[in-house]
Amino acid sequence: MDSTERDKLIEAWVGQSIDSSIFSIKPVHSDASFRSFLRVYDDKQKSYILMDSPPEKEDNEQFVIISGMLIKMGIPSPRIIKKDLQAGLLLLTDLGQQTLLNKNISTPKELNRFYGEAINILVSIQTNGIAFQEQLPKYNSVLLHSEMDLFSEWYCRKELAVDSKTLQEFNFQELFNRLSARALEQKQVFVHRDYHSRNIIISDTGQLGIIDFQDAVEGPITYDFVSLLRDCYYEFSDKDIDYWLSEYYQQLSSKGLVDCSFECFKIDFDLMGVQRHLKAIGIFSRLKHRDHKSNYIKDIPRTFSYLDKVSARYDFLEPLNEFIRFYNLK
Repeated sequence: MDSTERDKLIEAWVGQSIDSSIFSIKPVHSDASFRSFLRVYDDKQKSYILMDSPPEKEDNEQFVIISGMLIKMGIPSPRIIKKDLQAGLLLLTDLGQQTLLNKNISTPKELNRFYGEAINILVSIQTNGIAFQEQLPKYNSVLLHSEMDLFSEWYCRKELAVDSKTLQEFNFQELFNRLSARALEQKQVFVHRDYHSRNIIISDTGQLGIIDFQDAVEGPITYDFVSLLRDCYYEFSDKDIDYWLSEYYQQLSSKGLVDCSFECFKIDFDLMGVQRHLKAIGIFSRLKHRDHKSNYIKDIPRTFSYLDKVSARYDFLEPLNEFIRFYNLK
């Protein structure tokens, strides 16, 4: 089906799915997946989101399942109005047009308000998600390693053109083993898996909502938090991160979700960030070389800045620190 036929199919399907007539359909954005999004306005100016998600490339059934879990938990997230999984079309409620990333936050008070609320929502997901964890895929060693291997394959080999012998000399596999083991020793909870500023929506009334949740798994408790605070798209001061890390730890402790010391928790946070940032750099490179989406490459230097700082703190991360310096990546 060509794009014109697809557009006609979408317009006809949406027209049958809402109570009013269609006033307009406008592109919203595309993400790092194969999905695309449209904002639909009816003749009363009520808006909806149309998710065009090719079923041969995206797991739309999992989107529906995770959406149902979040709604049962009371987490602010899009509701599914209508779906045709065979066609890859889902009509969703519209949470708002601004993300936490593109919101013009002008004061520390406003920053604390929005990120404080994002942390509260995350704690709710982890607390209320206990009832659904057994239904989620597991973040096991194989999955963690496969994500870090994206760094070796797509960034080191494809982007930097590092040869196999040179790459082997850095012995990343031993480092990956240590990071994976540490992650799996953490408390395992409901993990959104992409909990950052681009996937948190702010409504016209200032309420937050969560999107892009279809890849949720049962995994390490620090995973989503490090995604939020060591965001690949936005950088906070170390002072802000330390403050929110302490606040988050206190919330988790009060709910019995962690039983380790704060010092141990901070190490978990650091090392989980290394795993995630290696994965992210690999994905950004794959988007460029495989999917011809080069705009994510600009976020790699910020992501490397996190790796540079953290790898200098831990002896077993020395190979990564040497790699960063050898290729002048900081």
